[in-house]
Amino acid sequence: MRRATGTYRALVALLRTIALVLIVVAASGCGGLASLRGMPTIAPLISATFLSVHLFVGDGGDAQERARLPELRDSIAGALPTAWSVATRGRGKLALRTDADIDVKLDGTSGTSALMQHKLGGRVVSQTITVHSVEGSRRLTLPELMATTLHELGHIWCCFGSGTQDGHWSDTPPSFSSVGMMYSPMTCQVAAGSDPVCPTVFSDRELAEMGLNGP
Repeated sequence: MRRATGTYRALVALLRTIALVLIVVAASGCGGLASLRGMPTIAPLISATFLSVHLFVGDGGDAQERARLPELRDSIAGALPTAWSVATRGRGKLALRTDADIDVKLDGTSGTSALMQHKLGGRVVSQTITVHSVEGSRRLTLPELMATTLHELGHIWCCFGSGTQDGHWSDTPPSFSSVGMMYSPMTCQVAAGSDPVCPTVFSDRELAEMGLNGP
């Protein structure tokens, strides 16, 4: 009787192990085991009012850029909560956490910064933003990277429907303004010898898309 009980328990343990392996393999199709970290908030339920971000450095880029990335990450992390408050006109709060609503990777290569969705069973379960610190052969400045990060965070909610194209507004602003961050391309002002000045505040229609059009 003891032998039969022991065999039964061993079989149950084996079945549980197989089930766990199948769950992990299924999850790895949406970005690997990292997608299981902390079971991030389901994407449509992420709130612009209380947003948490996990900001980290990727392993891409040349030696010079990889050496620059940790300082850039620390600078962005230090400024991002206040920048989010300013951008949302005080209606949103942002916290830096490891078990966050969304991952933001600072990548040292040239490329198009973007918000990527990870799906499981056809449903969005997490989102990741990649912010590239190089544009062509030019290393982007902190103001440009801050504006890009805010822009990509805005893509969690904006912009869809009439008056938009590929997640951006289809109209073009007549001139530079610090208000309005969801255009493509997003324009910064550049003066010789000075850091670029980039948009810093979401417009009324962008705040409405984000659910922040209240007082």
